[in-house]
Amino acid sequence: MKKKYYIHIIILACLLSVGLTSNAQDTLQLNKLQKQYEQGSDSVKLSILFKIIRSPELDNIDTALSLSFKALDMATRMQDSLSMALAMRSIATYYNILSKNQEALKYDIEALTLIKKYGKASEVSRYLNNIGEDYYNLDLYNEAFDYYSQSLDAAKDAGVELAEVIATYNMGRVLRTMGQNEKAREYILDAMKLSEEIDDLPGIAYAKHDLALIYISESKFDEALAELEQAYVLSDSLREDVLTPQILVKTATAYDHKGDYRNALKNYDKALDIYRSQNNQSGVGESYYGKGNVTLHMGDVKGAKAYYQQCEKIADNLKDNELMINCYSALSNLYERDGDYQNALQYYKKFKQLEDSIFSETKKEQFAQIQIKYETARKDIEIELLNQKEQQQIAKLKNEEFIRNILVVILAFTAVLLFSLYKNNEKRRKINELLIEQQKEIKSKSKELAGLLEMKDKFFSIVSHDLRSPINALVGILDILHEGNLTQQELKDVSLSLKVRLDNTRKLLDTLLDWAMLQMNEIKIQKENIELSKLVESNLAYFREVGDKKIDFINTVKEGQMVSADRNMLDLIIRNLVSNSIKFTDEGGKVEVTTEFGPKKSLIVMIKDNGIGMSTDQMDKLFDTNTLYTTRGTANEKGTGLGLRLCKEFVERMGGNIWVESVEGKGSTFKFTINRA
Repeated sequence: MKKKYYIHIIILACLLSVGLTSNAQDTLQLNKLQKQYEQGSDSVKLSILFKIIRSPELDNIDTALSLSFKALDMATRMQDSLSMALAMRSIATYYNILSKNQEALKYDIEALTLIKKYGKASEVSRYLNNIGEDYYNLDLYNEAFDYYSQSLDAAKDAGVELAEVIATYNMGRVLRTMGQNEKAREYILDAMKLSEEIDDLPGIAYAKHDLALIYISESKFDEALAELEQAYVLSDSLREDVLTPQILVKTATAYDHKGDYRNALKNYDKALDIYRSQNNQSGVGESYYGKGNVTLHMGDVKGAKAYYQQCEKIADNLKDNELMINCYSALSNLYERDGDYQNALQYYKKFKQLEDSIFSETKKEQFAQIQIKYETARKDIEIELLNQKEQQQIAKLKNEEFIRNILVVILAFTAVLLFSLYKNNEKRRKINELLIEQQKEIKSKSKELAGLLEMKDKFFSIVSHDLRSPINALVGILDILHEGNLTQQELKDVSLSLKVRLDNTRKLLDTLLDWAMLQMNEIKIQKENIELSKLVESNLAYFREVGDKKIDFINTVKEGQMVSADRNMLDLIIRNLVSNSIKFTDEGGKVEVTTEFGPKKSLIVMIKDNGIGMSTDQMDKLFDTNTLYTTRGTANEKGTGLGLRLCKEFVERMGGNIWVESVEGKGSTFKFTINRA
């Protein structure tokens, strides 16, 4: 027989007044959790709460619900959105068990909102399914089917097979409840087939349970009992505490229909024990109602009456209208059968009053909706009439204004003519001034164009030289390889040298291509959300692999920091700035990429080195758009000067700024701003 565990430990005594007993082994485990809680941070404490909530030993629903609320409070204070969603889901689960489905729906909808913003795509399917379950429990089957369908689509998109099984099963369950047995059977069999493929034993148990319900509705009780027996074996072995008592109730129902009242009562009693242990009053009431039916079928009117009265009391406490209607109807029929017409009439009145009350509430809601529509339509008509009157008044005023305007035009014509002459003189004067300004601008553009042409000639001279050098080196190395006189070590050294030269050539060609596309305005900004830490790490990993200066590359960008930028542009900016830092850093130096928050919603990205630094005059020339400025690095590296110019162009096109801070002999820090996601 399953034991009940009650926990009473100091870490939870300061949080909640809850009590649990445990055996010696559980006490040791809880004492360990207590010590971790007292010494841990808030995140550790929150993790311990979730462990206790998910513990199979915690089978007291009220305690679990209280712990879930405490976890939600703690996650809210920590602003941990994902933990908040997890706590809300836990609260909704226990509210469902307690038949408080409206409260469960509220928390599940809030949890879904958080998951869509901060969670994984695979989790969205699960939370959509939870909302579908809440609507199902509220008997809103169309809404439930819609959310289950959304859950299935999300599961397929995310490639989560288990979520696909659950959504498919639930769609079949809704159709079964709505009486569409054939279509429901298709969905449930599909779900069971998927469960067998992925070895989902709970899914098989649930599918067999619902197949049995279809058989019961078709009066195929032997087939139903066969499916229920297999479902119970699986559910009991898996400790599916929600499903197991439901299977027992349906098994009792099938036996009752077959006339096997002993087995029917036996299964109702087993279900009743489980529901009591779970404090599931709705399940307890349902079990009493079922036992009353079986007892009545056995001819024990007094016993049936007692069970119905217990069911009535529970239904009244829970305000479970459906259960109360069943109890009132059963007691009315029972008293009528027993000849007690006064009590029969009394319960019949209760039955009709409750039924009429539910019907009345529905009608009131419908009437309120009709009244709202009527009021809206009436206001629209009134607004339309007011608009028509306003248009008529406007037309009248326009006619009067037209007559006045004719008089004004006649009187003003002469003044306008004189004013036109004056304006023409002013216009000619402004045109002359504009021509002078345009001439100055043409001279300025000519000077700028001359500078660009000079820069182009210098650029192609550099490119011609830098391309010829690695190609000549490549030809020489190939000649040596052809002669075949190299040792293994010499071949390795030559290969490394060739790799470095070709890599430098590739980077030169990449920079040239980007520069050419920029001049032709062919580069279009395509912004997306990018995790900056991963992008930086991919670039640093590349430099670690190809670098020969033994530089220590450090990435201190916070994981999960998202920015909004063009991926290719941002990649080129980081690559060029890191390459520039390497160039002017001595062997064994350090290059670090880090960030800090900038003004408004910007992020400042910083590339620091402890290299040779630069003078104020060098910093002034660094981002000059009219010249290509370059110097040799610490290992005599050469450059074209295009890299930093491209960085400036790309940063400014994405709405940011770039600058450098440096002290000679102490290193440099290149900084640029970019929008946070």
